[in-house]
Amino acid sequence: MPRTPSTHRSRGPKHPTLADVARAAEVDPSTVSRTLRRGEDGARTERARRIWAVARALDYRPNLAAAALRTNLTRLIAVFIPRLRDEVLALMYEGIEETLEAAGYQCVVLATGDDPDVQLAKLQIALQRRVDGVLVGDAVIGSPFLARVRAAGIPCILFNRPRRGYRSITIDDRAGGRMAAEHLLARVEGPLAVYGAMNHAQNLIHRVDGFLDACRAAGRAVDPELIFHGGLFAEDGLGMAERLLALPHPPRGIFAVNDAAAVGVLGEYVRHGARPGEDVFVVGFNNVFLARVMSVPLTTVASPMQELGAAAATALLELMAGGRPTSQVMPVELLVRASTGGPGLLTGPDAPPGA
Repeated sequence: MPRTPSTHRSRGPKHPTLADVARAAEVDPSTVSRTLRRGEDGARTERARRIWAVARALDYRPNLAAAALRTNLTRLIAVFIPRLRDEVLALMYEGIEETLEAAGYQCVVLATGDDPDVQLAKLQIALQRRVDGVLVGDAVIGSPFLARVRAAGIPCILFNRPRRGYRSITIDDRAGGRMAAEHLLARVEGPLAVYGAMNHAQNLIHRVDGFLDACRAAGRAVDPELIFHGGLFAEDGLGMAERLLALPHPPRGIFAVNDAAAVGVLGEYVRHGARPGEDVFVVGFNNVFLARVMSVPLTTVASPMQELGAAAATALLELMAGGRPTSQVMPVELLVRASTGGPGLLTGPDAPPGA
């Protein structure tokens, strides 16, 4: 006689509960809850350290859904970024994640491609997940996104790109543009060209404005025909270089608002026989790893990317705690390398492996 199929469903392995941790640590559950909520860095007493040791030994994971119902907090932060294919944003995110994790929060990363419709759609995802706060690295000029965030009443800090009327943690983009201009003006004669990338990003606009202001002040205003826009990657800079090299007298001094585009510009000029620091002078922005380890190291404006992310996360934590953080502009510095006639081989902490 065939066996009747069982209607019993396996519930899978039993996960340790807060009560299990409390029992093993010989304390009450409320003490365990308070201790784990403060984070392991806050374990100052022997009892707190014992609770954390037991939680690790049991592989205890808190029930975030239950905690959210009790506290009306999800311990989730939404981080909006324009794209994942960007070392600058990746380093900023490292600073964000490290700071928030230390405070007991987790991040949800939402890449929008700088598309206002995608921003609004992904804001709905953040709202549905009941995030406690929002960090915005993709502020787009003309997008209704920030107004919607404010209308939703979610604590919000901008990073990377500022917008008037919103708290932000950014770098001194305008000063960086001026530094690049002053350096090129001193190194090369003749017209200068600018790769300004996207004109919907306020930080990039500030870099271009700083550069153009310094050139005008020096009596060498940049021809508007030599200001280019596009994406932020090496292929975009390469495309600009192709157009410049097709001119009867290609500009020898070029500023790109990010390192990837600058690498594309420099590579195309070199492929056409130009000697960096003699026939062509290229300055980038941010000081990503590639800028330091190329065969021709790139002169660039260095920005504190990871520190900026950490500062943005810290400001958001303060805001969520009822504080009133102020906007912050972090300093930048110019690093002169072989692409404009500086050192051809770096030494010290900036040197590539084997240098």
